[in-house]
Amino acid sequence: MKLQFDLECPNCHREFKQAVAEVRPGTSRHCPYCDAEIRFTGDDGRQAQQAVDNLTRTLKKLSGKIG
Repeated sequence: MKLQFDLECPNCHREFKQAVAEVRPGTSRHCPYCDAEIRFTGDDGRQAQQAVDNLTRTLKKLSGKIG
């Protein structure tokens, strides 16, 4: 499962989907509506995506043992 969130453009204030795994410090994304550059800083989104992937795998293993 690929984790996404709604990202609001600081320029035009419209929202669009952004994959958490692609949010890494030092990278950027252009708004699909106004083409403003949005720079990512801070926490690494890949860690959140890895946690979701690990949880998904664990739940699949458990459901296979139960059912």
